[in-house]
Amino acid sequence: MQKEIEKIFVDLIKNSLNLPDNWGVDENGNQIPCVTIKSQNIKLFNTPNLQITVSTVSNRVFANRKEYFEKEVTKTVTVNGTSQQITENILAERQCLNDQRVMQIDIYSRTNDARQRFWEVQAALNSTYCEQLQDKYQFRISRISTANNLSGLDGGSDINRYTIRFNCLSWQEKVTTPDFYGSFDTEVWDEEPQKFAEFTIE
Repeated sequence: MQKEIEKIFVDLIKNSLNLPDNWGVDENGNQIPCVTIKSQNIKLFNTPNLQITVSTVSNRVFANRKEYFEKEVTKTVTVNGTSQQITENILAERQCLNDQRVMQIDIYSRTNDARQRFWEVQAALNSTYCEQLQDKYQFRISRISTANNLSGLDGGSDINRYTIRFNCLSWQEKVTTPDFYGSFDTEVWDEEPQKFAEFTIE
């Protein structure tokens, strides 16, 4: 994926519920988040408006593999004082991981907005825009989600809170160029018994 899965859902919710980037700043100059990723040391509950957080609860890995392939790279070299570009093929490594994630979206408000609008988040998971994001970033989500009313969880702070959970299939990819047999230090037996000689393979 070219983008964090949490950021994709932040974009989806803001677009589907027609929400702004933030609710401005409070009296202490702290930004008042509207839709954000959870656990970023961002102050919540500093507005009566709707606030939504997105997080990954857990993941179950189905495939964790690597493969090697030839990759064409361009290098700049200096020959007789002149810079030239040369192209060569190198052996690269691709690391791939497929997993199933349990995603969680929390909807908060001091007003009735959370109670009245949490269903819109669930509906957004089956919207045309959501299908477009899944095609663009190559992931899939479950159309069936579960919502729980956790309004009493925050005690006397009188906050309406609804938590939505659903499954999501995602993949990650990382390409590196490891130093297979480039140059590294090693040791071999010297002629004298019980003695090692150090050298470098080029």
